[in-house]
Amino acid sequence: MSIAPQNSMYEASVDLQSKNGLATGPDTLAPVWACEIDTPAFVYDEGIIHQLLDCATDCRERAGLKLLFAVKSFCFADALEVMAPRVDGFAVSSLFEARLARAVAGKDGIVSITTPGLRPQDAGEIGLLCDSISFNSLNQWDMHRERMKGTTSCGLRVNPQMPFADDLRYDPCRPNSKLGAPLDVLTAEFQRSPGRFAGLEGILFHSNCDSTDFAELEATVAKLDDQASEILDRVAWVNLGGGYLFDDSDTSDALCHAVAYLKSRYNVDVFFEPGSGLVRDAGYIVSTVLDLFESGGRAVAVLDTSVNHLPEVFEYGYQPDVKGHDDDAPHEYILAGCTCLAGDLFGEYRFHREIDVGDRVVFESVGSYSLVKAHMFNGVALPSVYSLNSTGQLALKNAPNFEEFAARWGMVTGAPA
Repeated sequence: MSIAPQNSMYEASVDLQSKNGLATGPDTLAPVWACEIDTPAFVYDEGIIHQLLDCATDCRERAGLKLLFAVKSFCFADALEVMAPRVDGFAVSSLFEARLARAVAGKDGIVSITTPGLRPQDAGEIGLLCDSISFNSLNQWDMHRERMKGTTSCGLRVNPQMPFADDLRYDPCRPNSKLGAPLDVLTAEFQRSPGRFAGLEGILFHSNCDSTDFAELEATVAKLDDQASEILDRVAWVNLGGGYLFDDSDTSDALCHAVAYLKSRYNVDVFFEPGSGLVRDAGYIVSTVLDLFESGGRAVAVLDTSVNHLPEVFEYGYQPDVKGHDDDAPHEYILAGCTCLAGDLFGEYRFHREIDVGDRVVFESVGSYSLVKAHMFNGVALPSVYSLNSTGQLALKNAPNFEEFAARWGMVTGAPA
């Protein structure tokens, strides 16, 4: 099939009566549109992004908060352009992310940064690019505060010491955490030497990961109110961080209550910076079955993608959802990636029909922390990137090429080896 050039649109043959052309039925392994693109491919669904933004902007309007998208979860520029009109700006974690976010946000959008690894040589430019910075530690505050004075609003990241995440690898409040000044240390130092905090304009905390319970955020605000009220009395803004998802349980009233309390009690601007909550369900990895064989009595299907395109599968044992999988279906396969890494395995999946070489396999809800972490082990190219809009139109946004791979390893293509 002929794919339209980058940034052009073509009409996919889809069933618009179903969600964005998703085919239905127990035998379906892939949406119609997934069968019409080159693989491996990453597809982000603009319609789902807007649905997730609907939930977030409803909270923004009810609570009166400022909404920032956390670029670290997904930073493809064209998708950020889709989001930009519906958010107040972007939250970033590095100089390069700050440059990208500022280019998308323009002069009027907000760019806010916090990072454990603030390099001295980057501090000056970060101060010019970002509207606010939350220094990760008291030591960072002491080292860099004066050089950024007058160019950006300076705050501190606080570790509220309230762990919620079940997995320590995801828990920003884990024991001996590197993320933020511990609340007990911060409050004790403020009592000992309040002058050290001259010029403090805000605080940020990020205490959760993949939570759908905003009551946990409200509890964190209550703890800060109880133990750090003197600090809150002198700041102009509070950033609630991210780590929360929007789902059908809708506990967002707790978010609104927390924001309302902070605004009324301390007269501060309140920021909220979801990442996965605005993109996870909007992303797919589309792959093709390259090979099928039996190993030790089990059927193995080798795909043209790899766990290197979804690194959290290997890093954290995460098993992504696959279109058409059913625990009770009769045909079971080990889905494997195409690299020579023995552990390049997605997991065991069951389908209502047998898989054939050439079939498409679609990983669902992989919009966050996939492309941003993906790499090219074995020289396997990164996925092509497509957008899917709400009318079922696909656009090829980016396609991998050898020149990018060669440049990474110091080769100028066209020159002698």
